[in-house]
Amino acid sequence: MNIIVLLKQVPDTETQIKIAPDGKSIVTDDIKWIMNPYDEFGVEEALRIKEK
Repeated sequence: MNIIVLLKQVPDTETQIKIAPDGKSIVTDDIKWIMNPYDEFGVEEALRIKEK
């Protein structure tokens, strides 16, 4: 059985987000990116199903 889980990277909740000088975007230089916590649940569930 093949299982596909879609993931998204999001900024870490402890990261300070800074607005770019143009006022329309964010500065992404110092942002720590993590896997979306809800997607992590999906990966864990897929692994659990696969191990059955």
